Amino acid sequence: MSSFVALDHFTVATLTAISADEKPTYNTLKIIHQELNANAMAIPSTLGGGNYGHLALVIPPAAFTALPNAVPWVTPVHPGPNPIHGDAPTSAQITETNRLYASNEKTFLTYRATETALQKQLLQAIPDTFIKSLKHEMYGYAQVTALTILTHLDATYGKVNADDLEDNMNRMHAEWSPIQPIEDLYNQLKDAQKFAADHDIISDKMAVRAAIKNLSNSGVFTDAIKDWRKLDDAEQTFPKLESHFTAADKERRRILTPKEVGYANKAVEKHSNEKGHKITLDNGAPMYYCWSHGLGTNSSHTSKNCTKKAPGHMVEANGNDMLGGCCIIRRKAGERAVYRRPQRENEENQQPPATR
Repeated sequence: MSSFVALDHFTVATLTAISADEKPTYNTLKIIHQELNANAMAIPSTLGGGNYGHLALVIPPAAFTALPNAVPWVTPVHPGPNPIHGDAPTSAQITETNRLYASNEKTFLTYRATETALQKQLLQAIPDTFIKSLKHEMYGYAQVTALTILTHLDATYGKVNADDLEDNMNRMHAEWSPIQPIEDLYNQLKDAQKFAADHDIISDKMAVRAAIKNLSNSGVFTDAIKDWRKLDDAEQTFPKLESHFTAADKERRRILTPKEVGYANKAVEKHSNEKGHKITLDNGAPMYYCWSHGLGTNSSHTSKNCTKKAPGHMVEANGNDMLGGCCIIRRKAGERAVYRRPQRENEENQQPPATR
């Protein structure tokens, strides 16, 4: 089994790359972790309890064994060049020894192929500048595991500081637009809570207050907010907020007229232009910027109204100030890809994938 087989089964074909112009941050590394975790779990293994694939290759041992129904991961070793039979083995014993040998060899080769593929993805996503201290003078990164690279990045660049916490609060209070699903607002609040959980806790009461302020500013939930304020303080919980305003939003959308929808779309377009989300190319064609997805041709897909935000999404980001967001320029639908990225130096030093 080669690393190419492992890559074919990966959930994320290409990791979200970190720019060479910006140091890694907690948020950018979090995305890398999420993508690598998904890929590692996509390759089955009976090791570690058999429930998490090869996840143990990209998270610390303590974190792995703390997972439900997990047992300590034991790294497999190659069983040797040939099966070893005892003295005067019976036919049944030979068959069983051969079976165990084949099983152990497959487990090892799958592990090696997965490790190699994960490491290769990581090296392609992380500029050499930020991990060069791990690079061997003669062998490059051939003996450096994906987990070693991740541990180095987390320790060096993954610490949350006061500025990160302030940015997180800004994201929590970012304006929600009535044209967005209301779930975007809930997720915005929950993401902020998760980010701050180990550093500066955001209570449910704080999140609820932020939500009410945001919904009030939207101007489309006047009656629902009046009903909300009639509830006792003990009833004004986050789960209640979700159920209350989800029902109100459903009713609001039900009675929304086509004319009102048209006005809403024009308002979003106007907002995109005013806030710098719209960029006009030399040929006059407009493109629109989204922090999570980069520059594209969809006028309703900007940082502000993106419906599939990446962790750390910045709704204030626009074409004039990307705020460290995605730098991808998306091709038009059906446009053929011609460009191919040149091979990097660190790829030339890679150890060949394990093969049978």
